Amino acid sequence: MVSRKKLKGKAWKAAKTEAAAAERRDLALSLSTQIRPRKCTHGWDLTEYPADHDCNKFIDEVVRIFDECKVLEGIAGSAVEKAVSFTHDIFPDVWNDSACLEWISSAFVTIGTDAIINKDVFICATAMGLSENLNQYVACYHMGSQPLMYVAKIIDLVWAEERRTISYLKKRIPCKCLNEKYKAVKSLPKMYTCCNKTCSLPDKSVNLSAMMTCGGCRREHYCSEECQAAHWEDHKDACKKWRKWNEENCS
Repeated sequence: MVSRKKLKGKAWKAAKTEAAAAERRDLALSLSTQIRPRKCTHGWDLTEYPADHDCNKFIDEVVRIFDECKVLEGIAGSAVEKAVSFTHDIFPDVWNDSACLEWISSAFVTIGTDAIINKDVFICATAMGLSENLNQYVACYHMGSQPLMYVAKIIDLVWAEERRTISYLKKRIPCKCLNEKYKAVKSLPKMYTCCNKTCSLPDKSVNLSAMMTCGGCRREHYCSEECQAAHWEDHKDACKKWRKWNEENCS
Protein backbone atom coordinates (compact mmCIF):
# COMPACT_ATOMS: atom_id res chain seq x y z
CA MET A 1 0.00 0.00 0.00
CA VAL A 2 1.31 3.45 -0.98
CA SER A 3 1.99 5.64 2.01
CA ARG A 4 0.30 8.98 2.50
CA LYS A 5 3.70 10.64 2.34
CA LYS A 6 4.42 9.15 -1.10
CA LEU A 7 0.99 10.11 -2.38
CA LYS A 8 1.54 13.62 -1.12
CA GLY A 9 4.93 13.72 -2.85
CA LYS A 10 3.45 12.53 -6.15
CA ALA A 11 0.66 15.09 -5.93
CA TRP A 12 3.20 17.85 -5.22
CA LYS A 13 5.36 16.75 -8.16
CA ALA A 14 2.34 16.63 -10.49
CA ALA A 15 1.24 20.09 -9.36
CA LYS A 16 4.75 21.43 -9.90
CA THR A 17 4.89 19.93 -13.42
CA GLU A 18 1.50 21.43 -14.32
CA ALA A 19 2.55 24.81 -12.91
CA ALA A 20 5.72 24.74 -15.02
CA ALA A 21 3.68 23.82 -18.11
CA ALA A 22 1.22 26.64 -17.41
CA GLU A 23 4.11 29.07 -17.02
CA ARG A 24 5.53 27.99 -20.38
CA ARG A 25 2.11 28.46 -22.00
CA ASP A 26 1.85 31.92 -20.49
CA LEU A 27 5.33 32.77 -21.79
CA ALA A 28 4.41 31.56 -25.25
CA LEU A 29 1.20 33.57 -25.22
CA SER A 30 3.09 36.62 -24.02
CA LEU A 31 5.66 36.25 -26.80
CA SER A 32 2.94 35.60 -29.39
CA THR A 33 1.14 38.77 -28.36
CA GLN A 34 4.39 40.71 -28.32
CA ILE A 35 5.58 39.75 -31.80
CA ARG A 36 2.28 39.87 -33.60
CA PRO A 37 2.16 43.14 -35.52
CA ARG A 38 0.85 46.31 -33.91
CA LYS A 39 0.94 49.51 -35.97
CA CYS A 40 2.09 47.83 -39.19
CA THR A 41 1.50 44.30 -40.50
CA HIS A 42 4.48 44.57 -42.91
CA GLY A 43 2.33 43.25 -45.73
CA TRP A 44 0.82 40.29 -43.90
CA ASP A 45 -2.99 40.02 -44.26
CA LEU A 46 -4.15 38.87 -40.82
CA THR A 47 -7.78 38.59 -41.96
CA GLU A 48 -7.23 35.91 -44.61
CA TYR A 49 -7.93 33.08 -42.16
CA PRO A 50 -10.17 33.09 -39.06
CA ALA A 51 -8.56 33.01 -35.62
CA ASP A 52 -9.52 29.38 -35.02
CA HIS A 53 -8.12 28.16 -38.36
CA ASP A 54 -5.27 25.64 -38.32
CA CYS A 55 -2.99 28.23 -39.95
CA ASN A 56 -3.23 30.42 -36.86
CA LYS A 57 -2.87 27.40 -34.58
CA PHE A 58 0.23 26.45 -36.60
CA ILE A 59 1.74 29.89 -35.95
CA ASP A 60 0.96 29.77 -32.24
CA GLU A 61 2.51 26.31 -31.86
CA VAL A 62 5.67 27.44 -33.65
CA VAL A 63 5.87 30.53 -31.43
CA ARG A 64 5.56 28.27 -28.38
CA ILE A 65 8.39 26.03 -29.63
CA PHE A 66 10.60 29.02 -30.41
CA ASP A 67 9.97 30.46 -26.96
CA GLU A 68 10.79 27.18 -25.21
CA CYS A 69 13.96 26.70 -27.28
CA LYS A 70 15.02 30.28 -26.55
CA VAL A 71 14.77 29.63 -22.82
CA LEU A 72 16.15 26.07 -22.75
CA GLU A 73 18.71 25.94 -25.60
CA GLY A 74 19.18 29.21 -27.40
CA ILE A 75 20.01 27.41 -30.68
CA ALA A 76 17.99 28.88 -33.55
CA GLY A 77 18.67 26.07 -36.04
CA SER A 78 17.47 23.45 -33.57
CA ALA A 79 14.31 25.48 -32.88
CA VAL A 80 13.45 25.62 -36.60
CA GLU A 81 14.01 21.86 -37.00
CA LYS A 82 11.75 21.13 -34.03
CA ALA A 83 9.03 23.45 -35.31
CA VAL A 84 9.07 21.86 -38.77
CA SER A 85 8.99 18.32 -37.37
CA PHE A 86 6.23 19.06 -34.84
CA THR A 87 3.94 20.88 -37.28
CA HIS A 88 4.36 18.17 -39.93
CA ASP A 89 2.88 15.72 -37.42
CA ILE A 90 0.13 17.96 -36.03
CA PHE A 91 -0.91 19.95 -39.13
CA PRO A 92 -0.48 17.68 -42.20
CA ASP A 93 -3.36 19.42 -44.02
CA VAL A 94 -1.57 22.76 -43.71
CA TRP A 95 1.63 21.31 -45.13
CA ASN A 96 -0.41 19.95 -48.05
CA ASP A 97 -1.86 23.39 -48.86
CA SER A 98 0.55 25.76 -50.61
CA ALA A 99 -1.69 28.81 -49.98
CA CYS A 100 -1.62 28.13 -46.23
CA LEU A 101 2.16 27.73 -46.24
CA GLU A 102 2.68 30.95 -48.19
CA TRP A 103 0.43 32.85 -45.77
CA ILE A 104 2.29 31.43 -42.76
CA SER A 105 5.62 32.24 -44.41
CA SER A 106 4.44 35.85 -44.77
CA ALA A 107 3.43 35.80 -41.10
CA PHE A 108 6.96 34.85 -40.06
CA VAL A 109 8.47 37.57 -42.24
CA THR A 110 6.30 39.95 -40.20
CA ILE A 111 7.34 38.27 -36.95
CA GLY A 112 11.00 38.47 -37.99
CA THR A 113 10.63 42.15 -38.89
CA ASP A 114 9.05 42.98 -35.53
CA ALA A 115 11.76 40.95 -33.80
CA ILE A 116 14.66 42.78 -35.50
CA ILE A 117 13.00 46.13 -34.69
CA ASN A 118 12.78 44.98 -31.06
CA LYS A 119 16.38 43.66 -31.19
CA ASP A 120 15.34 40.07 -30.52
CA VAL A 121 18.02 38.27 -32.54
CA PHE A 122 16.92 34.73 -31.65
CA ILE A 123 13.28 35.16 -32.68
CA CYS A 124 14.32 36.99 -35.85
CA ALA A 125 16.69 34.16 -36.84
CA THR A 126 14.14 31.43 -36.17
CA ALA A 127 11.36 33.35 -37.95
CA MET A 128 13.50 33.85 -41.06
CA GLY A 129 14.64 30.23 -41.01
CA LEU A 130 11.08 28.94 -40.80
CA SER A 131 9.77 31.36 -43.43
CA GLU A 132 12.46 30.31 -45.89
CA ASN A 133 11.88 26.63 -45.06
CA LEU A 134 8.21 27.05 -45.98
CA ASN A 135 9.11 28.86 -49.20
CA GLN A 136 11.52 26.08 -50.14
CA TYR A 137 8.92 23.42 -49.35
CA VAL A 138 6.32 25.06 -51.59
CA ALA A 139 8.83 25.44 -54.42
CA CYS A 140 10.05 21.86 -54.11
CA TYR A 141 6.96 19.81 -53.26
CA HIS A 142 4.03 21.91 -54.51
CA MET A 143 5.29 23.89 -57.49
CA GLY A 144 8.08 21.59 -58.65
CA SER A 145 10.17 24.65 -59.46
CA GLN A 146 13.32 23.20 -57.85
CA PRO A 147 14.56 19.62 -57.45
CA LEU A 148 15.14 19.63 -53.68
CA MET A 149 15.25 21.86 -50.63
CA TYR A 150 17.96 24.54 -50.79
CA VAL A 151 19.11 23.82 -47.23
CA ALA A 152 22.23 25.99 -47.41
CA LYS A 153 20.11 29.11 -47.81
CA ILE A 154 17.97 28.22 -44.79
CA ILE A 155 21.06 27.61 -42.64
CA ASP A 156 22.66 30.84 -43.85
CA LEU A 157 19.60 32.86 -42.84
CA VAL A 158 19.54 31.30 -39.38
CA TRP A 159 23.21 32.27 -38.92
CA ALA A 160 23.00 35.59 -40.79
CA GLU A 161 24.52 38.72 -39.33
CA GLU A 162 22.55 41.96 -38.93
CA ARG A 163 23.20 43.43 -42.38
CA ARG A 164 22.08 40.32 -44.24
CA THR A 165 19.12 39.85 -41.90
CA ILE A 166 17.80 43.38 -42.43
CA SER A 167 18.44 43.21 -46.18
CA TYR A 168 16.56 39.91 -46.49
CA LEU A 169 13.54 41.18 -44.57
CA LYS A 170 13.50 44.63 -46.22
CA LYS A 171 13.15 43.02 -49.66
CA ARG A 172 10.11 41.05 -48.48
CA ILE A 173 8.00 43.77 -46.90
CA PRO A 174 6.15 46.56 -48.78
CA CYS A 175 6.42 49.09 -45.93
CA LYS A 176 9.32 51.34 -44.94
CA CYS A 177 9.68 50.01 -41.40
CA LEU A 178 13.26 48.80 -41.95
CA ASN A 179 14.53 51.67 -44.10
CA GLU A 180 16.33 53.47 -41.27
CA LYS A 181 17.84 50.25 -39.95
CA TYR A 182 19.07 49.34 -43.43
CA LYS A 183 20.70 52.75 -43.88
CA ALA A 184 22.60 52.13 -40.63
CA VAL A 185 24.03 48.77 -41.75
CA LYS A 186 24.23 48.90 -45.56
CA SER A 187 27.89 49.99 -45.52
CA LEU A 188 28.88 46.91 -43.49
CA PRO A 189 30.55 44.06 -45.40
CA LYS A 190 28.30 41.35 -46.86
CA MET A 191 28.97 38.14 -44.95
CA TYR A 192 27.98 34.58 -45.84
CA THR A 193 28.03 31.25 -44.02
CA CYS A 194 30.45 28.53 -45.11
CA CYS A 195 28.48 25.37 -45.97
CA ASN A 196 31.04 23.08 -44.33
CA LYS A 197 29.60 22.13 -40.93
CA THR A 198 33.09 21.67 -39.48
CA CYS A 199 34.43 25.04 -40.70
CA SER A 200 36.76 26.49 -38.06
CA LEU A 201 35.98 30.16 -38.72
CA PRO A 202 34.06 32.04 -36.01
CA ASP A 203 30.35 31.52 -36.81
CA LYS A 204 31.56 29.96 -40.10
CA SER A 205 31.21 33.47 -41.52
CA VAL A 206 33.30 35.08 -44.26
CA ASN A 207 33.06 38.12 -46.56
CA LEU A 208 30.83 37.27 -49.52
CA SER A 209 33.42 38.57 -52.01
CA ALA A 210 35.90 35.97 -50.74
CA MET A 211 33.51 33.01 -50.88
CA MET A 212 34.01 30.12 -53.27
CA THR A 213 30.95 28.67 -55.02
CA CYS A 214 30.54 25.02 -55.96
CA GLY A 215 30.93 24.82 -59.75
CA GLY A 216 28.49 21.92 -59.99
CA CYS A 217 25.33 23.10 -58.22
CA ARG A 218 26.24 26.81 -58.05
CA ARG A 219 24.47 26.99 -54.68
CA GLU A 220 26.85 25.85 -51.96
CA HIS A 221 29.44 28.39 -50.79
CA TYR A 222 32.73 27.83 -48.99
CA CYS A 223 35.44 29.88 -47.35
CA SER A 224 38.24 27.70 -48.78
CA GLU A 225 39.08 24.72 -50.99
CA GLU A 226 39.74 22.73 -47.80
CA CYS A 227 36.19 23.30 -46.55
CA GLN A 228 34.73 22.42 -49.94
CA ALA A 229 36.68 19.15 -50.01
CA ALA A 230 35.69 18.34 -46.42
CA HIS A 231 32.00 18.84 -47.24
CA TRP A 232 31.98 16.89 -50.52
CA GLU A 233 30.77 13.56 -49.10
CA ASP A 234 27.74 15.28 -47.56
CA HIS A 235 27.10 17.45 -50.60
CA LYS A 236 27.75 15.24 -53.64
CA ASP A 237 24.26 13.70 -53.99
CA ALA A 238 22.52 17.08 -53.77
CA CYS A 239 25.15 18.56 -56.10
CA LYS A 240 24.37 15.99 -58.82
CA LYS A 241 20.62 16.71 -58.58
CA TRP A 242 21.10 20.47 -58.75
CA ARG A 243 23.59 20.12 -61.63
CA LYS A 244 21.13 18.02 -63.65
CA TRP A 245 18.33 20.46 -62.88
CA ASN A 246 20.52 23.43 -63.91
CA GLU A 247 21.35 21.77 -67.25
CA GLU A 248 17.67 21.09 -67.96
CA ASN A 249 16.22 24.40 -66.76
CA CYS A 250 18.88 27.11 -66.96
CA SER A 251 20.26 28.47 -70.19
